[in-house]
Amino acid sequence: MNPCVHTPGVTSFRGATLTLDQQRILYRRWNGPDDMHPQEAFIGLAALLHAATTTELRLLTLDDLIPSRQAVRFPGRSVDLVLDTATWNALTRCLDHRARLATDNPHVLVTRLTRTTRAPTGAAHIRDSLAPVGLLPRILRSTRLLTLADELDIKQLTSALGMSYAGVAHYA
Repeated sequence: MNPCVHTPGVTSFRGATLTLDQQRILYRRWNGPDDMHPQEAFIGLAALLHAATTTELRLLTLDDLIPSRQAVRFPGRSVDLVLDTATWNALTRCLDHRARLATDNPHVLVTRLTRTTRAPTGAAHIRDSLAPVGLLPRILRSTRLLTLADELDIKQLTSALGMSYAGVAHYA
């Protein structure tokens, strides 16, 4: 999938983002049948719909999950984030995969290499999980940030995402 550069109305951000049609294709892929690695779907949806960073995904632990509310608290964010059904289902499939690894590792995303440790997975694993769609997590996140910056007050956005004003202003 080839990312496009989003420029209408935004002159300060010049990175690659996805068109609405590209986002829909990815959403259908990650919300569809369970024929892919469960971490691809969760990583993709978390970045595309919730602007999750690679670091937030790597450091997400079981203690950050709030199953009774279908919510998570991404590391570094000050608010709990109630997940949509597709992302929650993808997270549940990740947790099932994690359970099959029979690990004591506290992180949600566990690999064969990290299952015997307490260390988070590497950033390369997050990147490689999206290799089947040919995208980097930052492109998905940037796509979401541009939308949020257009729709929300910048103070709300900085608070919700745990970002600095300067970091968010780049997208506004």
